[in-house]
Amino acid sequence: MAKLGEKKISSKKVFSGRLLKLRVDTVKLPNGVRTTREIVAHPGAVTIIALTDRNELVLVRQFRTAAGEVLLELPAGVPFKGEQGERTAKRELEEETGYRAKSVKKVYAGYASPGYSDELIQFYFARGLKKYKQMTEEDELIDVELVDLGLCLDLVKTGRIKDNKTVAGILIALNIAGGDW
Repeated sequence: MAKLGEKKISSKKVFSGRLLKLRVDTVKLPNGVRTTREIVAHPGAVTIIALTDRNELVLVRQFRTAAGEVLLELPAGVPFKGEQGERTAKRELEEETGYRAKSVKKVYAGYASPGYSDELIQFYFARGLKKYKQMTEEDELIDVELVDLGLCLDLVKTGRIKDNKTVAGILIALNIAGGDW
């Protein structure tokens, strides 16, 4: 079995934006090889698995520039500085979809793409939904769709859902709804 781990020798900041930072780390591997790692530093995010009383998942449809297409996703967002995840989940759910949740509970956390980013996504399960007014930011154009939870896997299988955090959230929702979580 290979010895795993890396020792960081140096780190160089390459870019610092409003949300993301990019750095290049020089690391030494256990076998003595030195190499570089390009790392996107991200403050972390939350995604909300909001399920209606009719067993519908609240999804958002929006254009994603990096993907170059409109995607169907779970609502998600980035915490304000010092904001706790549960508060972020409630805020983002209401802003993006217009729904308020009676209860929000953290059910999972996982890395978005650990090969090059430190972004950790916290998944929150929301129930007891009540519809209010959607309050998107000026630069957000978002349509809200309610999709029967039982149909969500078909949307994944047919390529109509391509967002990985949404795929993970659907699997979590199916497990929670089935009592296995």
